[in-house]
Amino acid sequence: MSTHEYASIWRTSLQRLRQDWQQVFTLHLAYTALGIILFTPLVALISRLLLGLSDQPALADQDIAWFLLSPTGIAALVFLAGLMIAILGFEQASLMTLGAGHAQGLHLGTLAALRFTMLRAHSIFLFAVRLVLRVLLLTLPFVAASGAIAWFLLSAYDINYYLAEQPAEFWIAAVMIGLLLLAMSLILVSKLLDWSMALPLLLFAGITPARSFAHSERLTRGHKRRLLKTLALWALLAFVFSTLVLAIVQLLGSWLVPKFFDSIDWLVPVLGGFVALWMLGNFVATVFIAGSLGYALVGFYQRYAATEARTDLAAMARQQPGPGWRLSAPLLALMLAAAVVSAIGVGHWLVDGIQIKDTVTVVAHRGAAGRAPENTLASIRAAIADGSDWVEIDVQETADGKVVVIHDSDFMKLAGVDLKVWDGTLEQVRDIDVGSWFDPQFSAERVPTLVEVLEEARGKARVVIELKYYGHDQQLEQRVVDIVDQLGMTDDIALMSLKYEGVQKIRALRPDWTIGLLSATAIGNLASLDVDFLAVATGMASPGFVRRSHEQGKQVFVWTVNDAVSLSRMMSLGVDGVITDEPALAREVIAERADLNPAERLLMHTAILFGKPEPQRHYRDESP
Repeated sequence: MSTHEYASIWRTSLQRLRQDWQQVFTLHLAYTALGIILFTPLVALISRLLLGLSDQPALADQDIAWFLLSPTGIAALVFLAGLMIAILGFEQASLMTLGAGHAQGLHLGTLAALRFTMLRAHSIFLFAVRLVLRVLLLTLPFVAASGAIAWFLLSAYDINYYLAEQPAEFWIAAVMIGLLLLAMSLILVSKLLDWSMALPLLLFAGITPARSFAHSERLTRGHKRRLLKTLALWALLAFVFSTLVLAIVQLLGSWLVPKFFDSIDWLVPVLGGFVALWMLGNFVATVFIAGSLGYALVGFYQRYAATEARTDLAAMARQQPGPGWRLSAPLLALMLAAAVVSAIGVGHWLVDGIQIKDTVTVVAHRGAAGRAPENTLASIRAAIADGSDWVEIDVQETADGKVVVIHDSDFMKLAGVDLKVWDGTLEQVRDIDVGSWFDPQFSAERVPTLVEVLEEARGKARVVIELKYYGHDQQLEQRVVDIVDQLGMTDDIALMSLKYEGVQKIRALRPDWTIGLLSATAIGNLASLDVDFLAVATGMASPGFVRRSHEQGKQVFVWTVNDAVSLSRMMSLGVDGVITDEPALAREVIAERADLNPAERLLMHTAILFGKPEPQRHYRDESP
């Protein structure tokens, strides 16, 4: 394909897209709404099915993972993926209909494109199902092989060792898996190019879904390089356009918002308008991406499938275009009024999510793990010196039934020693240097017992004890309870775990103790579970989640928050505590925020939402 041919296809496609922009905008809006209408209840239904099978009001990380790996979970994911592809297929079919109409001098309306698509709804749905199954059959062998490589090369030691130390087997696995995924991607791209004409053939040539893929492969044979260049150019244009639109919105916001800083009454709607404009910019970008793809594909189809195109276009000519929907002046005025109301609403939503006064608890993650080796007495002392309210630690059992403070299942990350915690006695564990990896000055640090940590923290800070389960626990819950009782520190501790069953054992043993659940994701209402607090990843924290949790009497803690921007953002949401490797930094942020007025807090929160920088330093292990 010559440069002139490329220019011709894209000039024609973009010209048609410009002529049909109202119809394209309306169609994208309609299919976006359809996706929301369909997906929301279906996801809710699948969630209720999962909860019904578990007899629990909510499920967190481990339970969700087991469900997704089950036949039912896999079937649910395939169904949702098929539905998503079907909706995208319907949208592309409607857009292709608009684009193909121009070849017969037709300027089709929105209703005509929708009617043409809906008449072929059954075929489009079958096409989507076949596409999903073909992609699954193509990718599953590569995914399975990657999983097998990870199992054979990266399962001997705790996963945190491989992630932190990156030994030779880590890189061997990474290279092997990377090559497999690269091969999978190349094959997948090649096959998608082969199948790229299947949908236009189904729409305009009357080819059945079963035959459309094979027919498309024959049609694209000899043209794949041309098609790849066409789609590569589409991807480049889509990236440039979307980046440009969002950059304009951000520049406008950064110029406009500070001008209303002195007036909270004006700042609220202006911020709301900025957020609404940002959302509109995203939508406009997706309209261009979807529309340009449909018009480019149908343009390629018309150029290189002349016989099929003539037949299809003749059929198209017999379709009644219909009036379609147009953006009239009254409709534009209505949309503007709705935008103003939305801006004010969004602005007030932002204000409602901002805490005027910080009452946040500082929880040191594994001690002050940013200043001293994690889960050592040195990190406990550093956390106390930095003003931590709580110190979070991890506990496991040794082979002789002693409760020790360590996160990983083995000592590879901390000391390069191939010993599972449950296989070693306390004496053996005590021989291991767990501090030198951090700094030679900590060479004397050893794995402490729970008793030692509690004694160190007594009267200085309270202790959050996380129960670690690796499938080798003996009497972990009972032994922890006994230790706390013996030391008389029942009012100075809280217990939590990723495993809901584990904290429920504590609840049964000591109903009045404070217990919590760790979670990075969830299905259902976590706040309805029988716990006193929720320790969640920052991605789960939102004004709504915090509010709902508080309404049900649950405190909310977030992990692991290690930079000033993220700390401030979480505090603005009204969380009860931040789990951090840098408790001293958290104290500094609290002190600085104490001097901010409501307008300053609002502006800071909004700026963070749209421009969060990367953390200032790398942390070896931020997982719970």
